[in-house]
Amino acid sequence: MSAIPKFILRKLYVPHSLHNRHDGFEFSLKNNIGSATVVAIAQLTADGETYDAGVIFVSARGGNERSAASIEAQAPVVLGGGTEVRVRVEGKPLTLAAKHRLQLSISTREVGDVDLPIEDTAVAANDTTAPAAALALETPNWRPTRVEVSEATEAAADQRPLKVAIIGAGSTVFARQLMTDILAVPRLHEGIFALVDIDAERLALAHQVGEYLVGLSGKPWRVIASTERAQVLRDCDYAINTIEVAGLANVRHDFDIPLKYGVNQCIGDTIGPGGIFKALRTGPAWLDIVRDVERLSPHATILNYTNPMSILTLAALQTTVLPVVGLCHSVQGTSHQLAQYLDLPYAELRWRCAGINHNAWFTLLEHNGEDQYPRLLARARDPEIYESDPVRFEMARYFGAFVTESSGHFSEYIPYFRKRPDLVERYTRPGYRGETGFYANNWPRWRQANDETVRALLAGQGEISLARSEEYAADIIEAQESGKAAVIYGNVRNHGLIDNLPDGCVEVPVLVDRNGLTPTHFGPLPPQLAALNRAHMAVHELVVQALLGRDAQAARYALLLDPLTAAVCSPAEIDALFTEMWAAQRPYLTYWD
Repeated sequence: MSAIPKFILRKLYVPHSLHNRHDGFEFSLKNNIGSATVVAIAQLTADGETYDAGVIFVSARGGNERSAASIEAQAPVVLGGGTEVRVRVEGKPLTLAAKHRLQLSISTREVGDVDLPIEDTAVAANDTTAPAAALALETPNWRPTRVEVSEATEAAADQRPLKVAIIGAGSTVFARQLMTDILAVPRLHEGIFALVDIDAERLALAHQVGEYLVGLSGKPWRVIASTERAQVLRDCDYAINTIEVAGLANVRHDFDIPLKYGVNQCIGDTIGPGGIFKALRTGPAWLDIVRDVERLSPHATILNYTNPMSILTLAALQTTVLPVVGLCHSVQGTSHQLAQYLDLPYAELRWRCAGINHNAWFTLLEHNGEDQYPRLLARARDPEIYESDPVRFEMARYFGAFVTESSGHFSEYIPYFRKRPDLVERYTRPGYRGETGFYANNWPRWRQANDETVRALLAGQGEISLARSEEYAADIIEAQESGKAAVIYGNVRNHGLIDNLPDGCVEVPVLVDRNGLTPTHFGPLPPQLAALNRAHMAVHELVVQALLGRDAQAARYALLLDPLTAAVCSPAEIDALFTEMWAAQRPYLTYWD
């Protein structure tokens, strides 16, 4: 079974793009999931007839056509988020005005083999009878697929050059998207990207990517890089944190040791044993970075993307006078998913959302003034829709709201779905829907694949998409620099923003303009949802206490309070689990010596 639900895979097909040609047929796909590296196209089936790779040809918009037979691991096709491709098949044209079922079988570096299902009516190549309204309704409502950066160079005469630091830039795929997003903002005409990473080889790769993107943009931006952050951080306007600390060395410890005690994790990088120990490894380096930014760039805004989001952001909020916001894509991503589940145009869906990171709740979900929760739960009776998100649909059914994190990762936050093997079997699915050890078993390979993807792009083996993503960093920079106000969902200090949650880190709407970041008052959450959030906020508070006070016992208490761990283990077992993980990761916990 694919790690990606069939319901989501269906959305990759561009509706009404199945066209006949004199020598066969063609259709279009749009990558709305994320960066993908296609290493093989095995075959396509259409109404039971099989077409091998030799008669299949692929081309990205504005790019050269390529035979599917030429696609291999050493010569992949790299598809950035938002990239649209045309697939042309040589052979017998399809029957016009008839419904056809196709399946394109591909292999990717990221998730392995994937079968893309397509069902549509074939039309002639010059047939324009598909109504525009139907196209608008059926096409997923993502950001515009492409911002041609070379044309987006409107300069503001009074604008000074910006300086944007990306710390942990060796995460090249993410750093590439952040730089692309910033370059795609018309008014951000001139500036400097200051790239930092302790891994010199990966930093050099990120530097090459930055130079390449700047060249494509036609903008007078510069790229500087250093393994010593003090050399490039001075006078930054924005510092974006994307660091990973000793992840490769400890990803197995984070998963294998808890599993030995019965704590079954899917992701394990924001909460639970894996998340707590990731915070203990990452927190000291993060706090050093925050201090350096405050010293060298006293007017900077700090944007944190590193997990554990709530813990690290709260630690920074308690130690610096600089504005800090933690950023995630779960709110915007889930809101689009809800529109798809409801089969509604995204722009017509009205919603409110707040809570804590990965545990924020859609407390309002309306279309034309009508509550959509009854309809959402009714549609979830369709097995294809339910199978896309079993845990989230169960939570919506019993707790009254849809949550922002994927089914698999969210199942780790609560004590209901992973404490017994029969529950894991019943409620979890492959991949991000809850597969045991999914992150630990795949992240090292993904990391390597990301580096290979970037090298392939730089070698001209794939299209570098200039599409602006849904990440909030560029939105914040654009709003603060241009005054064009924006609302983002950010992780900020709860100074009365959510009435029935304690002081801590919460995720709420944040107004951004020339005045900076202004979190907005949400009011109270439904009490049952607030109770779930408070349980984790207590864990966050204790881990932050461990970091700021160098108090390892506080971290031990935090694990004792983790909902999933406590559902599986006794206090004595949790204490032993903590001790074993501490011993295994001791070389990376010297902060507490």
